[in-house]
Amino acid sequence: MTHQPNDTIVSIARQRAAKHPDRKYIIFLTDGEEQEEILTYGELDRTAKQVACWLSENGVNKGDRALTILPNSLAFNQVFFGCLYGGVLAVPLSEPAGPKQMRSYLETFVPTVKTAKPKILITTPILVEFLKNGLPDELVDLFAGIKIVTAEAVLNEEVTSKDLPLLQPADLAYLQFTSGSTGTPKGIMIAHCNVMANMAQAQVSCQWEEEKGTGLWLPLFHDFGLAAGMIGALYSGGFVVLMTPVHFIVKPVRWLNAISKYRCAYSYAPPFAFDICYQKVTAEEKEKLDLSCLISVTYGAEPVHYKGVKAFNETFAECGLSKTAIQPGFGMAETVIMFSKSSGLKTLCSDRKLLETEGKLRLIDDASPDEEKKYLVSLGPSMIDHEILVRDDKYKVLPEGEVGKIMISGPSICEGYFENPDATKEVFQQQIVGREQPFLYTGDLGLMWEKDLYFTGRIKDLIIIRGRNYYPQDIEYALPQVEEIRPGCVIAFSSDKLASGESLVLAMEIKGNLLKDMEMFTNYILPAVDKKVVELVGQQFQIYPAERIYLQPGTIAKTSSGKIKHNANRLKFQDESFEGLLVRLPETPEPEEAAAANGIQAMVMRLFKEIVEQEPILDEPFLDLGGDSIKILEFLETLQEKYPRPGRDILDMVDETTTLLNIVSWLEDKE
Repeated sequence: MTHQPNDTIVSIARQRAAKHPDRKYIIFLTDGEEQEEILTYGELDRTAKQVACWLSENGVNKGDRALTILPNSLAFNQVFFGCLYGGVLAVPLSEPAGPKQMRSYLETFVPTVKTAKPKILITTPILVEFLKNGLPDELVDLFAGIKIVTAEAVLNEEVTSKDLPLLQPADLAYLQFTSGSTGTPKGIMIAHCNVMANMAQAQVSCQWEEEKGTGLWLPLFHDFGLAAGMIGALYSGGFVVLMTPVHFIVKPVRWLNAISKYRCAYSYAPPFAFDICYQKVTAEEKEKLDLSCLISVTYGAEPVHYKGVKAFNETFAECGLSKTAIQPGFGMAETVIMFSKSSGLKTLCSDRKLLETEGKLRLIDDASPDEEKKYLVSLGPSMIDHEILVRDDKYKVLPEGEVGKIMISGPSICEGYFENPDATKEVFQQQIVGREQPFLYTGDLGLMWEKDLYFTGRIKDLIIIRGRNYYPQDIEYALPQVEEIRPGCVIAFSSDKLASGESLVLAMEIKGNLLKDMEMFTNYILPAVDKKVVELVGQQFQIYPAERIYLQPGTIAKTSSGKIKHNANRLKFQDESFEGLLVRLPETPEPEEAAAANGIQAMVMRLFKEIVEQEPILDEPFLDLGGDSIKILEFLETLQEKYPRPGRDILDMVDETTTLLNIVSWLEDKE
């Protein structure tokens, strides 16, 4: 099907329904494996019209905002497309955990409500009940003017057919809100023309074709799952095999099984998904996989860990996985989703010292010692009709091979932040010397080489010591070579509070099985570990870590996508003491504090609250308590390391009914 310049998401959906109404759009695996719920293009069109008419009957019209807080499901898509058909700006948000978690959910939810000023909120029965009958008194007025209904009520009510608004490409389609973790949440204004431009280019870079499938478990409230996964499949006339994040976390092979069974050509995933699959999928499970169908799996995070992608490729090569299937890319919600994408794993072996001291690229031999080289992974060229450039502090374009601030422009760039002109001007409207059009400031550092983009780090996380730039992710990724350090649980930052002046600080979580005997750990294990840490950092990065902070498992805070919260952790670790601290070197260890003992049940509850960031309830299925899938996985792996059971994997005993009490019992079982 050929798309026209005046197309919108809605016109594409209607054309799909008219041309092939019985073609499957979504196959939702309700159990993550066998049980299917089907939504065809014809059914999507019918239910979207019904929802749009219902909204109009209830006074929700074009330009009004509708909060949609629903899990991955057919209903999510029916409601979302109903908003699109009616010109109502959907605001997809993460769903709450349950009735006992509502008050903590309000902390992040209320600021978005105040910014979006919605007319309606469409959600689950649990949240409807709470918002109608359980709100704190001080919030009653905030929600008084918002119509609050369940998705079922909207979808099941008969309505009178109405003329729906005529939509133009320049009309806003929906709002994608930032998390608000560092301030007031910002709603990205995404127009139909932005989506159409982004999808047209993604179709080329991802090689989308009619009737090919996408395997998807990412949450649909997130831009990666919604724009790349669901809207991308609609644009290309394909189908989506959908499951929930919980389905993946409980049994990671389900993702690959779905791709294999339904012969999916495309998928999207963050780094941890690749890591857990090559670590956890068994040889027996791999024998049943045929991944030769995969054309493009977009690796969605920066920086790309070259060794991790390489390990995934090597692990599943025997399952028919193409060497070029895993394709790192660069994207952000402010550009709908994707902005560049590689055609496979392509790297530059660069001179580390020159890159860090002068911000310049010099290629060196791959056989060079580890301390002399740094691998940069290609994120591909800019899409057609778009431009990526790297600028200096004077807003001048830097030549290829020089590190600077990544700037982007083109029709995929969204309209700005909803009712926030100051932030819109600061981020979306920067002027570059010699360029007429405005550029979007990404907040990232990188370089261009032979027209490809290479990410080097995030500006706000950069460590500068004695004129040399250190990228914390490099140090954090290298340190787990010390086997006692937990992978993915290291933070590197600088501090000017030490006697030595501006210095490198490392905070590292220790594997839990080493902490059973604190006297042994303090007197024998810790000195050996600290020596290895100092030597490794000195050899590979030519810098001495003036302070080393050793932590209990689960102490380092992470984002919902599994990235280290550098600023929040840095502020926390600057305190003299905090929960989770084992010892701070070179200061004198305090073994009594470090050895403070807790029972297994108390430890499970503490780690659940700290890592998953939800209140623990012992006798309810813990997957029903909420929390991001990455954090749940981190919680389980922390317990596995802290209480190892030889030959037994905690993920093998977890299913949708498992409670925290079940986990405690399993951990206490010494058999």
